[in-house]
Amino acid sequence: MKRTLYEILGIPADASASDIAAAYAKLAANGDWSDPNTPSLLRQASEVLSDPQRRRAYDASLAGRSAPAARESAIDPDPGFIERWGKWIVGAAALAAFTWWATSRREAPTPRPATPQMVQESPAAPEKTVVASAPVPATPAAAAAPAVTPQVAAPSVTPAPAQRSAEDVFAEAAPSVARVNVMDATDRVVATGSGVVVDAGALVTSCHVATVGAKLSVKLGETVLPATIDVADEVLDLCRLTVAGMRAPALTLAGVDTLRTGQRVYAIGAPQGLELTISEGIVSALRKVDDGTIIQTTAPISPGSSGGGLFDLSGRLVGIMTFQHRFGQNLNFALPADWIGQMRARRGSDARVAQAVAAQISGGTSPMALILGRWLCRDWLSGRTAKFSFGSDGRVQLTFDNQSGTLAYAIAGKALQMTDAKQGMQFTIEELTRARMILHGRDKSIACERE
Repeated sequence: MKRTLYEILGIPADASASDIAAAYAKLAANGDWSDPNTPSLLRQASEVLSDPQRRRAYDASLAGRSAPAARESAIDPDPGFIERWGKWIVGAAALAAFTWWATSRREAPTPRPATPQMVQESPAAPEKTVVASAPVPATPAAAAAPAVTPQVAAPSVTPAPAQRSAEDVFAEAAPSVARVNVMDATDRVVATGSGVVVDAGALVTSCHVATVGAKLSVKLGETVLPATIDVADEVLDLCRLTVAGMRAPALTLAGVDTLRTGQRVYAIGAPQGLELTISEGIVSALRKVDDGTIIQTTAPISPGSSGGGLFDLSGRLVGIMTFQHRFGQNLNFALPADWIGQMRARRGSDARVAQAVAAQISGGTSPMALILGRWLCRDWLSGRTAKFSFGSDGRVQLTFDNQSGTLAYAIAGKALQMTDAKQGMQFTIEELTRARMILHGRDKSIACERE
């Protein structure tokens, strides 16, 4: 027997909108995905039951479907039932029908044809007064015409923004999502990220992207334009860039208070430098940190996605993609778009938000939570010093002998791997606390202190 949408989500027929959203979020994150049809069934159930009008129509179809079953269950399965009682049943039904017909003919008034005036007479419509700017005198033509009473509209309710398909959201948002190129003094690209247009000639990206090089450029479509940092708020990990000559339209922003756990969202950015990549997910959770609320989402991101946009079903920018937690399954995070209006020039650890989230998920003791941030390191054997800045996007900036470069890094157990296109370094993490780190490599022993 075909399951109902309520059975697909595992909720009762009188479930509230929040119950529906919670059930969808739980099944989307932890449900049985062995059946390839499961994602579309869950999405259909959530969309239909979350829309009051579509839900009423669906409930009516369920009632119509269950009525024949109820009539069938009332029939006596005994084949002799009709023979023994059929005549009595037919006679009783005929007598009841005649009685109803005679009563209705005696009591019911003669029905009148429906006219516009019946809008006022109907008990379902409360009496209303239509206010005009001035009375209009009657004319002979108007007197001859039947009176028409304007139908009174229901009390106005501010409608929610129209929901759109992924194609529509992408088509509207893509012209305002850029790839950010970070270069050294010789114009060599050392890192890439994403950015979103928030004002005329202004773009916002992650500070842990924008501050790792000496120069910046922005690629919008086929156009590449130079950019400079206007405001760097390292506490919020948001940087505002000024882009001269940029003509892209500013995106529409929406606050984090418009989001609900379980609702669908889209991430658009340039993961691994592949600009204008869109991915779909849901809001997994809304997590409190010192500076407000950040968004946890299943919309996939990769290095290079940082600074990209997170959009709701109406195409509004609700978040700035910032990092993924490397010690969990599909744990991606975005900073709320609300923070764009709170930006000011402040220095701080670009890992502050990531550290707060890591502390919530792992108690703050995982290597990822502890290694993020800036370190001053010294090689015991050579005595030379270097600076490491571990970002939440899987990249580490290395400054050594007045030269800098960016490597990708990964941690597996006690192994720390740092690589770029030309070289790789493997270390064993001997000690790692919030203030101290000791690394041993094949020909290096490095002691680091938090900068």
